[in-house]
Amino acid sequence: MTKPSDMSRRTFLSRGAVAGGAVVLAGAAGSALAGCSSDSSSSSTTAASGSKPGVGTGTPVQGGSLTVGSMADIDGFYPPNNHFDTNGYNIATTIYDTLCAVAADGSIQPNLCQSITPNSTFDGWTMKLRSGIKFNDGSDLTAAVIVANYQALNASLLTGQALTQIATVTATDSMTVEYTLKAPNPGFPAGLTTQVGMVVGQAMIDSAKGGNAKPTPIGTGPFIFESWQPNDHFTATRNPNYWRKGLPYLDKITFKPIPDTVQREATLKTGGVDMLVSTDPLTIKRFSGKADYQVVDTLTGVIGEPSMAFIMLNTVVPPTDDIRIRQALAKGLDQATVQKIFGAGYGKPLDGIFLPDSPYYKKTSYPTYDPAGAKKLVAQYKAEHGTPKIELITITDPRLAQVVQIIQQMWNQVGFEVTISQIQQANLVNDFVAGKFQAATSYQFGNVTPDLNYVWWSETTVKPVGQIGLNFARNSDPIIEENMLTARHTSDTASRTKAYQAVNEQLAKDLPYLWLQQYLFSAVAVSRVQNFANPTLPSGAPAYAFDDGVFSSTAIWLSK
Repeated sequence: MTKPSDMSRRTFLSRGAVAGGAVVLAGAAGSALAGCSSDSSSSSTTAASGSKPGVGTGTPVQGGSLTVGSMADIDGFYPPNNHFDTNGYNIATTIYDTLCAVAADGSIQPNLCQSITPNSTFDGWTMKLRSGIKFNDGSDLTAAVIVANYQALNASLLTGQALTQIATVTATDSMTVEYTLKAPNPGFPAGLTTQVGMVVGQAMIDSAKGGNAKPTPIGTGPFIFESWQPNDHFTATRNPNYWRKGLPYLDKITFKPIPDTVQREATLKTGGVDMLVSTDPLTIKRFSGKADYQVVDTLTGVIGEPSMAFIMLNTVVPPTDDIRIRQALAKGLDQATVQKIFGAGYGKPLDGIFLPDSPYYKKTSYPTYDPAGAKKLVAQYKAEHGTPKIELITITDPRLAQVVQIIQQMWNQVGFEVTISQIQQANLVNDFVAGKFQAATSYQFGNVTPDLNYVWWSETTVKPVGQIGLNFARNSDPIIEENMLTARHTSDTASRTKAYQAVNEQLAKDLPYLWLQQYLFSAVAVSRVQNFANPTLPSGAPAYAFDDGVFSSTAIWLSK
């Protein structure tokens, strides 16, 4: 469905929200540590042995070219301006590194930085950078460059909304950065694993400041940008001076956007791509157990909250600005039926953002399927304003088309007049940001810590229609704001749990999102593609693999 673009766990800054991927700005992060440190900047260049899908067996081989079939293209490569959904993250992480990374246990660990340590009140953090790291243009990674990245991100109407908790960022010496926050946040490093934690070179920042809308990517990542032909391919080549010794193994990696799932799968079978990423649950069924293919998915092993598929409702435009209409839409939507069609049998009942195995889960008052109750609410509205007309927007995807047609029928049967519009994913993202929609398919919110949802739910990111706002649904709720800040500022687990449960309940009352199912990601590769789900941290410890559809290309190698 949409992330409807794919802001995933990181699904946009642009891994959470739109139609083809997942939004991420406050994206993939794990439970943060009070402080993170690493004693080693060397990498583990020995692939783990075993027979698990996506885990390399044998000795890594240098060389070769990998082609990946992606769900959609990226809209550019500059973190302050572009929308990195799941597809965008997979591309961006080939050329950029983040300051911190998520470990396999969900903890936040150093990546480009050597350490990040809080003061006693958690409103100040000291970051030490690793020495000797260079960007692919030969310039050095320094504290001054980190400050320049922050300034560019903070000045952006897009990413600046995710940085409001930061008061100042200063370079105290060439390799030390001091973050001063406006209030305590024990989980602050989690945000540095996302789009706003990606570091670009000073020359790229200068080019963007000079008016270049699409500056050439300059990063410290495992690969170097070679070419991009929009809607056709993105290609990057091996960085021979990558700071993690011995990595990457591949000489070249190419992403080919193939929006149609069936076509993407057929291209894999005929050898046009070596690997694909999918959000169609049927992909898991079609390739699982096949000897020539490896399948990894998010059915299990998700840290924190998974991405959710839902219908997003705009709470400030008629008729969805009326709570009775949102309640009627919720009561008129048969979640179980949608899951049978859309979920390939993997669906589970949902009443909020957290699944029952989450420590933050508590049953909410989210409306159950009640067509009679929906009809009564529609009748009340109709007596005052006439028949409520809803435009349901989705992306051009045959699988989604079937789902939205069924939802259209459900809603028409309870008294709505529903029309369907299909648009390109990039346009849908733009509509979300500007608040120019009534109802739309979407997927989002896959975060290892709920604090990363703040930018999507805060009153501070609600903007008038037509202006850039990361609270896409424009849902302004002081109870949600209060509890998100309570959870952010405390280190007490019980208080944090209670606060997030209160947030989940308010979402069930406000109904900016009509839950459909857990959004499932899968990656399928031919047997010679090794180690695409076995990333490591600079310390050599295992990293979080296949985070909401995002895989690491750094340690991938091809067997002969």
